[in-house]
Amino acid sequence: MRRSVWRGESDYMQNIILRKACLDDALAAYQCIEDARVYHSLMGFVQWHPEYPTLSTIYKDIEDGIGYVFTDGNDIVGYCCVAIGNEPAYNIIRGAWKTEEPYAVVHRMAFSQHYRGKGLSRKAFALIKHYCIENGTKAIRVDTQSENKVMQHILEREGFEYCGLVEFDGGPKLAYELGI
Repeated sequence: MRRSVWRGESDYMQNIILRKACLDDALAAYQCIEDARVYHSLMGFVQWHPEYPTLSTIYKDIEDGIGYVFTDGNDIVGYCCVAIGNEPAYNIIRGAWKTEEPYAVVHRMAFSQHYRGKGLSRKAFALIKHYCIENGTKAIRVDTQSENKVMQHILEREGFEYCGLVEFDGGPKLAYELGI
């Protein structure tokens, strides 16, 4: 039986959990997207344009069962989409994926401005890895903008390897993969 809540095993940010989002979570999840947009702007780049992702995108993720929130007690502190299976945009890569194993894709990872700089990304990826292992995936794939040096650093720190470029959301994105 698959669990709907994943908890970390360390004392570090012990109260943070990953769980499937419900429709009541959509506004708080979208606020995390908006907080990330502001942060990206302050860093001098645009990761997501105003037409994507939207609140409707979050609702669709939730309805499709691929929207997840990170919570600290009753507070939603982050959001992401975790889709297990094929990502059509990843079928063509200028480079090569590390594995052909079943994989999960993480999109739209964003955190509340109040949790920025507190190590939440490390905890978030630990929870996502645990979730993927429990669901039989052998790899996690992620893409990001070439300007998003913070995300590139996080991905490399977490053991992801650069694989090449994929076309996603209207332009080339750096593609990363982690074997688990």
